[in-house]
Amino acid sequence: MMNAGIVTLVDGSPCIVYDEKLPYDIDHVEFNEDDHLITLAYAIPGSTAKQGHTFSYPLDRPFVTLLRERGNVIVAFMKDKQVVDINICIVRFTVG
Repeated sequence: MMNAGIVTLVDGSPCIVYDEKLPYDIDHVEFNEDDHLITLAYAIPGSTAKQGHTFSYPLDRPFVTLLRERGNVIVAFMKDKQVVDINICIVRFTVG
């Protein structure tokens, strides 16, 4: 089971840190307006199918506000208590 945390960095950037390797690189992050859940959407080579990892807990309002203001989020993979992969991803706001 993937563990994840949301934090705001010293410079004010929103950040999602997770601890389970994903099968593909993250293309973007989706925020669902209906349930306030976020999905790390995969970039699957040679496919147009939408896939990703959706977290089961809704985001709180201050973090959502920060995502709207910034339009992007830092996504970081942590392995053995070390951050090994950091990317800046665009946030796409969806409904349904």
